[in-house]
Amino acid sequence: MTNAKNMSRNSVLSLGFALSLTIAGGALMGACNTYDPDLGSAPFRCGLDSPRCPEGYECVSYSAAEEICERKGDDTVRADGGPEPDGSGGDFVCNNDSDFEPNESLGDPTLTTIPAVDTSVRYVSLAICPTTDQDFFRFEVATNATNVTAEIEYQAGRGTLALDILNNTGVSISSAQAVGGNPNILRAAIPNLPVGIYFAQVRAGEAGVQNNYSIEIITN
Repeated sequence: MTNAKNMSRNSVLSLGFALSLTIAGGALMGACNTYDPDLGSAPFRCGLDSPRCPEGYECVSYSAAEEICERKGDDTVRADGGPEPDGSGGDFVCNNDSDFEPNESLGDPTLTTIPAVDTSVRYVSLAICPTTDQDFFRFEVATNATNVTAEIEYQAGRGTLALDILNNTGVSISSAQAVGGNPNILRAAIPNLPVGIYFAQVRAGEAGVQNNYSIEIITN
């Protein structure tokens, strides 16, 4: 089933990347090396040249291959309305993932485009905030004996998250484990699933945890 909101978000990502490259090129040709268009609060990929994001945005690295421009100030909200230590001496800032909310239950999840449009999806700039937050992502298996993998990437030093693949009644059929001993990447995988509706669930791994993350779901 296609989620129009998620497809729109992906379109903004691509558009924002193109705009940032175009603007950056113009800035390099002129006397001024900064630019300040208002591209909205949806994140988009960082440009290749400096400055890599428009004025008012910052380039946030989620992995070596994924760097996202996020708007400062109103693009993020502080956990519980105030700063919170992130374990590295700074203030932890929750991503503003309101485009995906509410997705707190099996009855009101984020509807991914699997399998109607894609066999895989990836969402970035998500957050488990407040500590009682939990995120559900619905996908479907259209062919028997389909393998499913769900993976999240986050900063475990800020507090652990938990990831599960659930069946259509909400029972966990696979719980994520760290990948290659790296606590920042958790992966849940299950082979040979029958046709049906399934969910990926992300939540705090222990009481009091708030954290940002990205998620990828793959079917094959």
